[in-house]
Amino acid sequence: MPRYRGQKVRYRRRGVVRLRLRQLLEARPVSPYGLAKFTGLSLNTIYRLTRPSGRFTLIRADTIERLCAALRVTPHELFEYEKPS
Repeated sequence: MPRYRGQKVRYRRRGVVRLRLRQLLEARPVSPYGLAKFTGLSLNTIYRLTRPSGRFTLIRADTIERLCAALRVTPHELFEYEKPS
């Protein structure tokens, strides 16, 4: 548990942001390899972002811009927000 000035900091989990890249690729005739070539991202990055769970740890703004431009979607369509239960 992180500490701030000697006090414990408690995090409340509010929701989950998921990346919908896998669903977008399945809906279009684009392979992960083709997307990697078109965006200039590495194939490992594309595979990391197309996990079945949609979870990710870090994604740069430049990567989001490249994916949105390649798939012709907005960031709103690229991500989904799951409210906590």
